[in-house]
Amino acid sequence: MKFSAKHKVRPSLIISTYNWPEALNLVLRSVLRQSIMPLEVIIADDGSGKETADLIEKYKRIFPVPLKHIWHEDRGFRLAAIRNKAIGEAEGNYIIQIDGDTFLHKHFIKDHIRFARPGVFVSGSRVLLGEKLSSELLKSGKTDFCFFNPDLRNRHYQLHLPFLTGKLLRPSRDIKKVIKSVRGCNMGFWKNDLLAVNGYNEKITGWGREDSELSARLVNLGLTKINLKFSAIQYHIFHPENDKTSLKTNDQYLWNAIENKQIYVPIGIYKNQKAININDAKITAIIPTLNEEDRIEKVIRSVQWADEILIIDSFSSDKTLELARQYGVRILQRGFDNFSAQKNHAIEQASHDWIFLLDADELPTSELIKEIKNILRVGTECSAFWIRRINFIGKKRIRFSGWQNDKCIRLFNKKNARYNGRYVHEEIETAGRICSLKNPILHYTYKNKKHFEQKLDLYARLKAKEWALKGKKYCFFQQLFHSLYRFFKHYILHFGFLDGKSGWLIANHYRMTIWKRYEYLKRIRKEDKK
Repeated sequence: MKFSAKHKVRPSLIISTYNWPEALNLVLRSVLRQSIMPLEVIIADDGSGKETADLIEKYKRIFPVPLKHIWHEDRGFRLAAIRNKAIGEAEGNYIIQIDGDTFLHKHFIKDHIRFARPGVFVSGSRVLLGEKLSSELLKSGKTDFCFFNPDLRNRHYQLHLPFLTGKLLRPSRDIKKVIKSVRGCNMGFWKNDLLAVNGYNEKITGWGREDSELSARLVNLGLTKINLKFSAIQYHIFHPENDKTSLKTNDQYLWNAIENKQIYVPIGIYKNQKAININDAKITAIIPTLNEEDRIEKVIRSVQWADEILIIDSFSSDKTLELARQYGVRILQRGFDNFSAQKNHAIEQASHDWIFLLDADELPTSELIKEIKNILRVGTECSAFWIRRINFIGKKRIRFSGWQNDKCIRLFNKKNARYNGRYVHEEIETAGRICSLKNPILHYTYKNKKHFEQKLDLYARLKAKEWALKGKKYCFFQQLFHSLYRFFKHYILHFGFLDGKSGWLIANHYRMTIWKRYEYLKRIRKEDKK
């Protein structure tokens, strides 16, 4: 038997239960048969009696991993509260959540580990057992039955085809689609993501909507949901339907989370407090500049909601600073050596821990501003956030050419985040959790042909310096192949031809940039020989 401690994913399996020890017996038996065991198993008990406690004690003696019993007093249906209590006690970094009326396929844990990805939470499906078959299994204590048993619904869900699961993944951030397909009896989350939204909303009591409401807030946080088909298989034991008298009230909590784009709830894992690491955080907006007189006012106005606006200027020779001073911004000047050093210098000088960094050719959408303000207000455990960019050349939006999946980290906490030292195409590195925001930045890349050529030359020169420092040698055949391949990659492989003339311009830009990088490297190597 393999244990998941060998994986980066360290899963805690949480099983919710209430006064049904016969079903819990089947669930625990199926856990013991797992091909990969979780780090621990936690029984989230919504107030069961002695019979359930005795069953758990019996299994503790034979379980190969810790088996914890988390219990609270029976005061009605409080699934959200007991799950929060279990999540808080979990030692793993990944939570796999099931109900105490569902037993598991032998590769259930293995499948969840396989599809655990940053920025994603998952929901699986279940095979529905009829009343007769369920009764037989509960009496026998066995979990084996024939695939063609007539007392089964959606029997095709029994097919274990993990290679097909990957082909059928359909990531979604459409809240209405997400909540429609949520199955709280079979879900997987990173623990830090649950802490970032404060877990389940404990105002939701009675049956229904606690999983949907949580999922909506996770999407608002910037996460994506995927459905696992033909993997992470579980079998649902028949029982009469639950009392749905609380459903109408719980629906209101769900729609409040959707309509108000709510992320954090005050009464969850933490009670009546905001998320840790933040307390009505303040933020500094940083704008690097060099001769941006035609753009600077617009970009400053777009971040006037920030507590501080900091311009890091590379000694502009136009009216950039004169225009900027009219807005009362703070200005630093520093000779430009490379992008990482320039931005890191500004980050160190910022008055506040949270940084929103925006280039002068970028603008945040109003929806993105609201999303950032909400994070600062309610809090998060994420240290940095990916933000999508929608790119334009002139007024034309670029939909292909390799720019369709463009994203960068522009919102981060400076306590544990800095740029990585690359001279160009620099990236934020952080030891903390990186999440994603839903809404984009608008990126207006090139002003005109002259600006295009200047940007191309600067990027090529900086990259050549970086190569030289790493010991890279000049090779004409690499220069020829890499430049031609880069054109082919952006124009053909990334469907740049669908962007028309702009697609050709972008592909040619990358070809020329690669060619010039090698030209500058060749010059550096010649100077070294002298």
